[in-house]
Amino acid sequence: MSRVLRGAWSRRGALTTLVLMTLVVVGGSVTVLQLADAAGTSRWLTAPLLLLGAVAVPSIGAELAVARREEIGLARLRGIHGARLWRFLLVEPLLAIVLGTLLGLAVGAAGTVVATRTWLAETAPALERPALLAAVGIAGAGLAIVGLSAAAALREPLAVQVSTRRRPRRATTLAVFLSVLVIVGAAVAAYRSRAADGDPDLVVLLGPALVGLALGQVAIWVVRIAARGLTPATERRGLGAFLAARRLARADDLVTPVRLVVAAAVVGTLALSGAVAVSGWTRDQAAVEVPGQRTIDATELGAMGAVDLTEQADPEGTHLLATAIVRNETRLGERRAYVDAGRWDAVVGDFYDGSPARAASDAVGRLGGGAAPFQVAGDRLTVTASGVEVPPAKAFIGPGGQEVRSGGGRAEVVLNFVTEQNTSGSASVQLRVAADGTAVSRRVRVPDCAEGCTVTSLQVGRDDQSFFDRRDFVVLLEGVAVGDTDVLDRAWVPDLASVAGSLDNRFIPGYEAPDPLVVNRTDGLQVAMLPDAAIELRLDMAGDAVPLLIAGDAGEGGPQALDLAGDDRATEVVGVARSLPLLGTAGSLADIRTAAAGSGPTVPSAEVQVVAGDSTPQAVLDQVAEATGATWRTRESVQQSLGDRFGGDQSVAYALTALACALVALLALGAGVARHLRDYRRDVASLRVLGISTGTARRAGRTELASLTVLVLVAVVAGGWLAVTLLLDGLPLLSVPVAGLALDTAPHLWPLAVPAVVAAAAMVVVGGRARAVRATTTRPSLLREEEGR
Repeated sequence: MSRVLRGAWSRRGALTTLVLMTLVVVGGSVTVLQLADAAGTSRWLTAPLLLLGAVAVPSIGAELAVARREEIGLARLRGIHGARLWRFLLVEPLLAIVLGTLLGLAVGAAGTVVATRTWLAETAPALERPALLAAVGIAGAGLAIVGLSAAAALREPLAVQVSTRRRPRRATTLAVFLSVLVIVGAAVAAYRSRAADGDPDLVVLLGPALVGLALGQVAIWVVRIAARGLTPATERRGLGAFLAARRLARADDLVTPVRLVVAAAVVGTLALSGAVAVSGWTRDQAAVEVPGQRTIDATELGAMGAVDLTEQADPEGTHLLATAIVRNETRLGERRAYVDAGRWDAVVGDFYDGSPARAASDAVGRLGGGAAPFQVAGDRLTVTASGVEVPPAKAFIGPGGQEVRSGGGRAEVVLNFVTEQNTSGSASVQLRVAADGTAVSRRVRVPDCAEGCTVTSLQVGRDDQSFFDRRDFVVLLEGVAVGDTDVLDRAWVPDLASVAGSLDNRFIPGYEAPDPLVVNRTDGLQVAMLPDAAIELRLDMAGDAVPLLIAGDAGEGGPQALDLAGDDRATEVVGVARSLPLLGTAGSLADIRTAAAGSGPTVPSAEVQVVAGDSTPQAVLDQVAEATGATWRTRESVQQSLGDRFGGDQSVAYALTALACALVALLALGAGVARHLRDYRRDVASLRVLGISTGTARRAGRTELASLTVLVLVAVVAGGWLAVTLLLDGLPLLSVPVAGLALDTAPHLWPLAVPAVVAAAAMVVVGGRARAVRATTTRPSLLREEEGR
């Protein structure tokens, strides 16, 4: 064990990198895996991190094997082969991977608690079985990759194993095949992403990493081909440029990690673009669904109850607005919303400026119609009626030959209404109408209308239900008053559909319905009642079509206005918009007061809200909150709830994956720098022996570093643009609702620029360490010291 520990200490640089690499991959995978499980999204969002880790680890394994080449050669000379040699070679990487896995589990558990507590409604368990199994699998795969990398060192000739110099070698057939395979995989991922329908598969989720690796590999080929082509030309432009071109064409200490840096930056670009798209969508969708800075639920009050509340709390109509939404996403033709059009401009104002619903918001003022709900208040219903004599031509000859001429008899009048609590109510009055036309009156209590109610219909029928005795029963309603309001001040018409249905259900030979059934007279309402069925009367709204703003497909029958109870109304389309307030890209928008005229209770599926403008006084807000028994919601909280409801947490998981990928790339870059720093200093020392100054070496290093930095910038921007264009649509960023706004997945400047600048800065800072030339560390005596060893 002491020999193992001494050997590990002598190779602590590479082993520390392996520990950190394992920690990052395990910790990042555990965090993303548990967050994805808690958010209900795909566990394979960790796929890019696993792929980049698999690409980065072989170089560490190769470094460990190279560092032990002499030991391997001596072991082979001593006759150690097979399992003993493998055990001798892999015990140190095994200890490093186990340590990194344990640390990664601890980091992943802490990251899970922090991430789920920050971005999800509930904190997920720190570690669960899938995460533990994933960590064990990552550790096993890491050890296998290190073993495969070490296998090349075992197959080297003894002369190479005991050599003190390591020279660049041409890429093997396997390495070229894997590079081409990555490019093909990126193309396949892009194709499958564009053609994907539903949840993406593993290839699509690997797409960003594959595109980044492909662009990174292409960048490596480009820089090496360009450097080889420019080497002869640089001989005449100065020694510094010539040395830089030679190193770019042959060395791999900074060139090879470029592939991982570009890949991690492309994954970061996609994650950042996805986060920007999700944030923009939730912001715009929240503005669509909430036409103000604050909203409060008032579903229990119903639409008209919310309207009454706004009038009580804000009689001037400058701060509060009532809305109702029916989110029917299975039948888009019935998806609708209602707003108080008269208050819209004062309360909403320019809230929708800059949003897709601006045009529709500007047109809301055109929704106000001529119809209005008939509201009354009073605790008593008074009905006054008299009989109407039937003309001789209308007399009926009964079965015994007697002539029945006049309309005396028992009648029942029913007033139907909607209470302030959004429930149906009715009050009935029975009275005996005199045949001589003498008016009779009767009064009943209506406690549900004491504070106010909305009249919906009247029913007038015979209370004796006798066909042969009272064929033509015509009554004149001289007054039907609730409190001080006579409902007969409005014009009433029979519901012909209910009349036809009533007659169709009865077989009465030779019977013809009275004509006219209803006459609106100056002295009252004349009703000719049916023999054994009440006549339903509705408010006369002829010519009072409901104006609509529509968006999306209205279905086969075209747009149809529905009142608050869901019944058909006459329709007038006043505008077609790309997006509507409250509804988005599909549905119809109407005035809440116009739709309430003659309507029954608001449908239970409606979401009734009161919206408050920016400058609403706190006293008004408190009054509404007390009346509704609910709390105000801000637009920011609605935006957050949209992200939670439609899977916006998936972008968080992908962002964590991108962060872990960036750490992997930085570790790989740093390991490449540390791995070749000694060789580079020896090369500079050799140049100094030949009389080349450290200043020339510095210029060569700066030229090399600048070339790689520009290469990284171009590759990251190009790869990020390709990844966003080809892959972002196929990633599970959001489950956009049927009528929701479209997710903007187009490339934008700053999400492309930020990862590119960060990657370039990493090349300058970390790569600059590899090209730092100081006289004390590159003195020619360094060569004699190494030869003496």
